[in-house]
Formats: sequence, structure tokens, C-alpha cells
Amino acid sequence: MAYVTMASMNRMFRAIGRRAFRPIRTLRSAKSTAVRSVRLRSSADTEISAILQSGVEFVREGSILIDRRWSHGGVGAQFAEDAATYHQRYFERLAFIPLIERCLDLAAIDRSTVRRVLDIGSGSGASVFALSHLLPQAGIYASDISPQLLQLLAKIAESNEHARSRVKALCFDLHRPVFCRGTFDLVLGSAILHHLLDPRAALINVAASLREGGKIVLVEPLEGGSLVLTALFGSVLTKLLARGEGDSPLARFMRAMRLDIQSRLGVPEQKPWTRDLDDKWVFDRPYLIGLGKALGLPRVDVHPSEEDLTHVFENTFTSLLSDAGLSSIPIPDDVRECVRAYDKGIDAKLKRELCPTGVIVFGR
Repeated sequence: MAYVTMASMNRMFRAIGRRAFRPIRTLRSAKSTAVRSVRLRSSADTEISAILQSGVEFVREGSILIDRRWSHGGVGAQFAEDAATYHQRYFERLAFIPLIERCLDLAAIDRSTVRRVLDIGSGSGASVFALSHLLPQAGIYASDISPQLLQLLAKIAESNEHARSRVKALCFDLHRPVFCRGTFDLVLGSAILHHLLDPRAALINVAASLREGGKIVLVEPLEGGSLVLTALFGSVLTKLLARGEGDSPLARFMRAMRLDIQSRLGVPEQKPWTRDLDDKWVFDRPYLIGLGKALGLPRVDVHPSEEDLTHVFENTFTSLLSDAGLSSIPIPDDVRECVRAYDKGIDAKLKRELCPTGVIVFGR
């Protein structure tokens, strides 16, 4: 078998749009961010300082707070230089309120008792503002490693008096401990774990900040559904080859998507190309069960991210095209039927095991 180099993957990726193999670029201006910052002084800042571990110090940069030990290393280009584009693609297009509401329901969260929530990998805030809507009594601590995305989040929060008083944006690396024990009632992350170089190390830090009885709820790609998608993309590619369209934008995208999933399979242990991927992993139940034990949260429940899975594979196919900026390309009828065959051929019970995206609940 011939090896596929990172250079060839990057060329393929640039030809088709945003998806998986964009190399990480250095943020030339990032290091100057903390230099311009000032120490925390307001009452709200004092509240933040009270929940930080000894030796951890944040500084204010405009409307966000940045860990003094923050480093730009590992921030993908789509989350930094291309932050505005990332925000435009995902903030309004995805229905986050129904998704986060499903997360809260599946985790059996008592909304009347939640007072402090940590949202990890907040980006520009889609999940954060859904949480502020669904948990009106809670203070929401939005976190991300990208100051660019957090500045967008803070700007949106400032335009809403209710959110402005309850949402705080903090820039730090989850791979190091930041918060005191027993700080949060709930930790929520939507599409964050698969970006992290060491998911286990990051979540151990997060779990340590949970109060007794607290839960971690994540929305992440799952291996079973990803393998079905790999087969689906292969079926589409076969159809396109038979039509003489093996070099069409859709065919190139199918090749890239198959390579994307294949590169992320297996237990989250670094491979030679892992650091060059924005999307690094897909997760299976055995790994998640072991992860829960490592976190001291041995109860691990995995649910499909959607209740109605009738068209889950077609919807995922369509959504991925939209993510890559390819929503306007024509889809031949026989290709569309090829995609729909997966939804028709897999029964409802099995789809619950093979949903490409899952809601993962860690608890005691």
C-alpha cells in the first residue's frame, strides 16, 4: 500500500474546502496578547480569582480573561486567523438550543439547582448562549484556547444585558489544572474532546473541578457511526467513478472525508500526523468507559445526539457538505438514493448504536 503524505493530504484539502487536514499555523500576534493585558481588579474579576487554584493567574484583555501561562501552541488556524469564518459557519446554522436541551435531559440535570457551569471549547458561544437560555439561574463560564473566538463570544454577550451579567469568557488550556475542587455543578462540551491532543489529561483536570454529584456532558463523534459513514462515502465515490465523475468536487470531498475518518480511528494515542489535524479522534464505548473510571466518574452513558434517526445518515451527509462550503453542488439522483439506502437498510434500534454523533454523560 502506498503511503499518503501530509503534503498530499493538505493539497487535497485546499482543493475542496475546510474539512480536516489544515496544518496548524503560528499565531504571529498571539504572544503580544497577554503583554497588553492588565491584572484583574473588578468585583467580577475577584469572583473569578476565588475559584482558581493557587498559582493560577488570569489577566484581562478587553472583555475576556487570559491565563498568564496561555500559549498559542496547538490552536488550529480555523479557530484563530479564520475565527470569523468559523463563527459564521457554525454559530447560527446549527440548532444548539434543542441539542443542549437534549443533553440536559439525558443527563437528568435539575435545572433549578444548577448554579455554576463550565462550558469547554466554547468557540464563539453557540452552546454558551443555549445554556444561558436553558439554565436561567446559572453563571456560565465559557472557555476556549482561542482568544479570537472568545472575543467574538464576549462581543455577542455584551449586546445582551441578561447574558452579559452571567457569561464570563476565559482563555486557557484544558491540559493544565486551573480551577479549585468542587467549583462546578456541570461541565458541558460540544465537539471539543476530539480536538484535544490528550483528551484524558484534559478531562481529569475538568473532573477535579466538579462538585460532588456533578456531571460532565459531551457531544462527540463516535467510532461505529464513523465507520458507517466511511462505507457510505465509499459507496458514493463508487457511483461517481461509474459516472465518470471521479475528479468532481464531490468525489474529491468523499476521498478526503474517508481519509479524515481513517486517520482518526483507534484509541486516542498520537500518530505521526495527529498534531497536524484539527479533528484528531473518534471515540468508542470501551475507551469512554475506561475514561470514566480514570475520571472517578464510572457511570458512562452514551446516547445518539438526535431522537429521530430516520434520516440520520442523509442528514449527516448534507451537513458535512454544508460545513465544507459545498452545499450548492448538484447531487445526482442515483447518488442521493445511494445515501438514503443506508438509512433505509439499518433498523431503528441498530441506528441508536451507529449514530455518528453521541451525547456522552459521565457521572457517579
